[in-house]
Amino acid sequence: MKTKLTALLIFFCSVFALAQTENTLKTIPEFSFLKMQSDGIFNSKDIKKGKQTLIVLYSPTCIHCQLALNHFNNNYEEHLKNTQIILVSEYEAKDVLPFLKEHAPKFLNNKNVELLYDSNYEFGPVFQPTSIPTFYLFDKDKNLVTIKKGSVEANQIFNYLK
Repeated sequence: MKTKLTALLIFFCSVFALAQTENTLKTIPEFSFLKMQSDGIFNSKDIKKGKQTLIVLYSPTCIHCQLALNHFNNNYEEHLKNTQIILVSEYEAKDVLPFLKEHAPKFLNNKNVELLYDSNYEFGPVFQPTSIPTFYLFDKDKNLVTIKKGSVEANQIFNYLK
């Protein structure tokens, strides 16, 4: 009897812990990050209306980020050209720009892409990522469509794009 009670208690604690770590985003949260390719700040109010928005947390030192962004670059015209893309990194432009030039050159100097620097490490508390890269797709009304993680799940983003 004690064993069953202990197992039941462990099960409910596990379910509760999982529920606590689940991302609670429903819409694009308020944020503000430094622009990498120009002076100034880009915040959530600057997001274009009437377009799907893909917000990506990535690192230029991450192999999964390299694979995912390279894949997005290769499929930009077919799947992403009508989507606003916001790339956020905790690395400075001096590290990010060469990485993107090599792995995702279509994202550089592109009117649909914002390159942002999270200088104060605010992305984590606001978006609650559990891995890098993490991809957040929002619809044209800024409602969350899906969250995908890693280079394998990145490919699934294409299924949600209109």
